[in-house]
Amino acid sequence: MERLNVALIGAGRRGGGAHAPVLAALDDVFNFVAVCDATPERAEEIAARYGCRAYTSARELVRNESLDVADVVVPGDAHHALSCFLSTHGIHQIVETPIAVTLPLADLMIETARQNRVKLEVAENYYRQPLLRLRQQVLESGVIGDVSRIHRIFEEGGYHGMSILRIWAGADPTAIMGISHTSPVVPIIDRMLRRHEDERLSVGIIEFANGVTAFSAYSNVIHARSLGRGAFHCSQIDGTHGAVVGDEVHAVPADQLLTGAQSTPVLPQRVTSVRDGNEVLERLEVTLPDRRIAWENPFLRYPLTENQVQVADELLSIANAVRGDTEPAYGAQAGRLDQEMNIAMLESGGRDRQTIPLPLRQTTEYEDRLHESFREKFDCAATDVDKLVDTFFPRS
Repeated sequence: MERLNVALIGAGRRGGGAHAPVLAALDDVFNFVAVCDATPERAEEIAARYGCRAYTSARELVRNESLDVADVVVPGDAHHALSCFLSTHGIHQIVETPIAVTLPLADLMIETARQNRVKLEVAENYYRQPLLRLRQQVLESGVIGDVSRIHRIFEEGGYHGMSILRIWAGADPTAIMGISHTSPVVPIIDRMLRRHEDERLSVGIIEFANGVTAFSAYSNVIHARSLGRGAFHCSQIDGTHGAVVGDEVHAVPADQLLTGAQSTPVLPQRVTSVRDGNEVLERLEVTLPDRRIAWENPFLRYPLTENQVQVADELLSIANAVRGDTEPAYGAQAGRLDQEMNIAMLESGGRDRQTIPLPLRQTTEYEDRLHESFREKFDCAATDVDKLVDTFFPRS
């Protein structure tokens, strides 16, 4: 099958460090033809490393390259502008998270892609991590019974955390209550080149349509893993018959339910091999007294590390959608729902912990403030795609 011409738009640490080597490794699927970044040195560095052409302008990129797919890893403020621009040129795309900073801008992306018959995927990769794939199989096996509560404290939050909570709950959210707290920190630049001058903590309680309740705590500095934040974290999924605590599976044998109901934790085991100098994960498995649950790596033919598997999964999602004229595995609507949950929690925190029902029926005050900030920063409306395509968006 003919390879898809792909360009990487955004050659900062996220693009160069995560997506570029995987695009190059998937050379039977993608023809990695170009990289585009507003900083010439970044674009040229990645282009030289992977033997493709460098650009500093998205317009120039589209004018000079025949692209099937664009991998968009620019700051979130710029997602909707670049996505709509690419859609009008018939270029399919995978867009980093969040899909957009507000729901009206996400809807603009989705509608523009629909009108131009363009496939739009969101690079939500946390649920695609091998350990979390195995965890999902554990939940689906019924070994801990029906999920009732989820606790996710000081782990990945925001739209990433909402995605995971929603998938583990197995239902759509119906209401969110949030608490917000902001405190100063010494100015820092994190590993993703984002600047932080304060820490914005969000604590949320989420209710789902099937009766599951989730508790989440998250901050931007925890997300950055800076200043020691995130050194302590907790993930626990409570079920009617047991629990999953971190990576440990706690299942209680039936004959012990009335004699203490004590569980023996079982940890996943890794089976690996070495290919082209890389340690490649073949499978993860949990062996319980009455069953074995295993996740098999579907990307064994590629020399990918365990952390690269999730990136390959999201990139192949857009490739398969384009080749088969199908919907992407995750999709824009799922990415929109993750951001809707995140925005609802932030809005609740700003409204003195008022419970916010979902789905949201109108633009929130939080989103209105973001739209106004576009006018202040860029002297145009957030929907002025034509101007924003040529705008530099710093990481923040």
